[in-house]
Amino acid sequence: MKYIQLIFYVLILSSCGSNIHYSTEIEIVLERLDEIIANKKIIEGQKENRIAGLRTDINAYTSETDLYNIYDDLFDEYFQYNIDSTIFYAWRKIDLAQTIGDLGLMKDAVIDLAERYTMSGLYDATLNLFDEYDYGWLNNGRYLSTLNTVYSNLEKSSNDSVLAGKYCAKKEVYRQALLSNLEEDDISRIFVQTDILLEKNRDREVLDLLLPWIEKNDLSLENKGIIYYIIARAYRMIGDSENAILWYAKSAESDLLVPKYEYRSLYELARELYEKKDIERAYTYIKRSVEDAIQSNAQLHKQFAYQILPVISNSYDDYVAEKNKAILYALSISILLLILLVILSIDLVRKRARVLIAEKQTKENNLKLKELTDELQKNVRILQEANQVKDLYLGRYLNMCSDYIDGLEKYRISLRKVGREGGDVMDALKSKEFMEKALDEFYSQFDATFLDLFPDFIPQLNELLQEDAKISYHSKERLLTTELRVLALIRLGVNDSVKIARFLRRSVSTIYNYRVKMRNSSTCDRKKFENRLMQIGR
Repeated sequence: MKYIQLIFYVLILSSCGSNIHYSTEIEIVLERLDEIIANKKIIEGQKENRIAGLRTDINAYTSETDLYNIYDDLFDEYFQYNIDSTIFYAWRKIDLAQTIGDLGLMKDAVIDLAERYTMSGLYDATLNLFDEYDYGWLNNGRYLSTLNTVYSNLEKSSNDSVLAGKYCAKKEVYRQALLSNLEEDDISRIFVQTDILLEKNRDREVLDLLLPWIEKNDLSLENKGIIYYIIARAYRMIGDSENAILWYAKSAESDLLVPKYEYRSLYELARELYEKKDIERAYTYIKRSVEDAIQSNAQLHKQFAYQILPVISNSYDDYVAEKNKAILYALSISILLLILLVILSIDLVRKRARVLIAEKQTKENNLKLKELTDELQKNVRILQEANQVKDLYLGRYLNMCSDYIDGLEKYRISLRKVGREGGDVMDALKSKEFMEKALDEFYSQFDATFLDLFPDFIPQLNELLQEDAKISYHSKERLLTTELRVLALIRLGVNDSVKIARFLRRSVSTIYNYRVKMRNSSTCDRKKFENRLMQIGR
């Protein structure tokens, strides 16, 4: 039956499981990414709360500069999250900056809008914007960076080699100007340097530059997403798909935590996973990428995602069909196994019932046998004790008889001596000295005999008595007190107070008082004291 259960579980697991294996590090990052995707509403809710707070601040601004800063914060929140809202607040910033008449704010607002146009692929709109608002941009790093991006993208997308060459030349002009304008530790300089290296297929140099750099610098979530994406691209270019997956996943994790919905990391990761035959995850990621691109109205990124979506979607449909077929097959086998299990279970239940009846009967017999054995052992102990007492007392009885005869002979001789010496024989007969001496000898013999039979009598008796009633006794002592002789006789089975009184030459009331006193001094139930006393030595 165990083998059938094992086959059943293997079939279920094999029909539902995946043959994709990743390193522990990759699996941890992918699981974390899956959790972030599952918590989309929570992450979006946090961002929407921040946006709602800023919108509320619009109605409570204290100055036009304060209002401009609120628009700027809203622009940052919407950037790569919702393009239409981003552009809306960029124009609000431009209009307000013109009203304020601050050239610095005007430049900031125009470049914000230009960067948004550039990311959306609206390169002509970007160039026209700079022409319309000519504020002497040549030393502005963001202006140079934007035009570097514009001409770089125009070069890549142009099908005209002559035109592409012109774009390349302009790109180089703005790129070099940008490099000379940026500080050594500026992250934008790192972006430009890696862009140059990637264009020249010097991918390992990109890794040599970025991997140590990220260890030394604290990065925002936005910059982590960008840097990790560049590292992933470099690994992909050198054919290291494992590390490409790892860094694409890290980049996607950062992007979705911002959150921003205009990105490339997640669908590039979906492409890598598709090539690894991890169809289920690839489909989940590309589906999320398309949803985010639609939500943010990012046309350029929708085009990128749509290129791979049909391929992954079709493969996912095939994967689901195969999985359903495997589950159906496993289910059919499982039903057959279940029927077999039911038949076997019925048979086992019947056998088990018979075994239980036999076990019950055996248990009852064993219990009876144990009771009989215990009773037999008890009787054997009693018999052994009786034999021991009999042997000991027989020897002591013979000695006492011999001593008694010797005593009588000595007593007879003493009477004759009294008579010969002219003494009064009647006075000698009236003397109690002989009887007292005989009783002392008798009790001494009794005490010694009892303590030989029960050497631990007094220590075990003390266990039954309260602390203030315990009896002080040395093991070398061989004489008992009258109270102890009463208890000794009870232990020997003499329970009648009349017999005990006659034996000890005491009144019945005295014996009764001794017994009551000892019961009251016991630690157990006074009614059970003498029963416990009878167990001493057993």
